[in-house]
Formats: sequence, C-alpha cells, structure tokens
Amino acid sequence: MQLFQAVLILSVACYRTSLGHGSHGHDTATPASTHNGIPDKPVDFHDPKVTQDQAHLKEHLKDEVDTDREMTPQEMEFHYFRLHDANNDTQLDGLEILAALSHMVPIPEIQAHEKVGKTEEQIEMIRKERNEGMLKYYTDIVDRVLIDDDYNHDGYVSYTEFAMARRRDEHRYQQQLVAQQYEQQMAMQQQQMQLQQQQQQFQQWQQWQQQQQLQQQQQQQKPGQQQAQLSQQFPPGVPPPQLPQQQKQYPEGMSPPAVQQPQPPAAAHMAQGTKLS
Repeated sequence: MQLFQAVLILSVACYRTSLGHGSHGHDTATPASTHNGIPDKPVDFHDPKVTQDQAHLKEHLKDEVDTDREMTPQEMEFHYFRLHDANNDTQLDGLEILAALSHMVPIPEIQAHEKVGKTEEQIEMIRKERNEGMLKYYTDIVDRVLIDDDYNHDGYVSYTEFAMARRRDEHRYQQQLVAQQYEQQMAMQQQQMQLQQQQQQFQQWQQWQQQQQLQQQQQQQKPGQQQAQLSQQFPPGVPPPQLPQQQKQYPEGMSPPAVQQPQPPAAAHMAQGTKLS
C-alpha cells in the first residue's frame, strides 16, 4: 500500500512538472474548512473558479493562444481539459484527474507554528499523515468523478462528458441558488410577520395603558366635579341625584358619635322653662 502511494504521488508530481504547475499564484479551490490540513468536504472538479481561470490558462498557453483576446467560458473549459490531458488522447484517466485535483487543492505545507516544540521525526510524521490523508481525499473525488461523469463507463472522461458534467453541475448550482433565494425570501416574510405581530401587541398594550390611566383619573376626581358632570347630563329644572356622602371609617367595635339635631326656637324656650321651674 505504501509503495502504491509513493508511486502515485511520484506520478502526480511528474505530471505536474510536465505541465509546469507550481506555486505561481493562481486561484485555487480553497476548501471551506479543514481538519489537520485535510479538507472536510470534497472540492468540485468542475469549479468554474478554476476551470475558467483565464489568467492561469493564458500563463500556461501563452505560446499557443492569443493572450490578448478574451476567451469564452467554453474556450476556457476546453483549454483547461486539454491542459490536463497529459498524453493528448482527448480523454482524462484517473491519474490525470488526480493531477488536476492536486493542482486545484495542493497538499498544504506544514506551517511554522505546527513545528513549534516538535522533533524532526514528529514533523515528518505529520507530513506523512497529511500526504496520506490528501491522497485519500483525491482518490475519493476521482472515484466520484468517474462514477458521475463517465457516461459510457469506459473508465475515462472524454471532453464531451466533461462538458456535459459542467452543464449538469451548472444547472444544479442554479437550482440551489433559486432554492436559497426562496428560503431567504420566506425567512424575510416570516420576520416581517413577526415584526407586525409585535407592533400590534405593542399598540394593544399602549391602548390598555391609556384605558388604565383614564380609569385612575376618573376615580381621583372630587365628588363636586362628579356632581357638576351629573348636572350637565340632566335638563334644566330637574335636579340631579345627590351623591352619597363618604362616611368616616371607624375601628371595629366603635360607633360614630351622635350628631345633635337642631331644635326649633319654641322647643328651645320650653326646654329652658322646664329647667328653671
């Protein structure tokens, strides 16, 4: 197994050297997240950021094409395919696809902070594990590409199959984009509905507060003001009913003092005479 991996990596390196692929600053399909330097999700073999990287293609094809002229997407895809068809048989085998993938997503170098506190043997072990992990990453994608894109099941991907797969992926991407836009619109509508409900609840709360304040104001009005309001509600000459007088509250067991009723003058004199006699 280790011998097979070594031969495979050496073959990929030879392919890339023959194509002149190196670290020349072109765009690569950067994975969203990685684990120990190995991408978590497979990269798209038909990623237009790579297959339609015009500056990268012109750099490799500067002796073959007019680099001053803008290329169409179809031309860029054709040249990308031809660039990785190392033996010029108008079809890609698994090794050529693997070389293209290693160009799209190179094996990450060990960074300086990863070497801190580690021996040479430990660093070499990290490099070995990363190479093996990336090799599995590449081979999994190659298997998927041959299953999905090799329509006649001959073990190769022709340019026609490659172009058909690109159209298929583009259609899928458009469908996903429409679905995402629909989900975003539905989410926005739901947020607007929730906001309207909150505004309605706030308005109802404000109305309730106003009613409570009005009731408190009415309860705090003096009896004279209430009597005046009652007088305005009755026709002239018709007296309004008298409001009951508020009685002083006494503790339990105590009765209010007796109020002496006023007597007529004659009764008062008679009472005095009785006293004198």
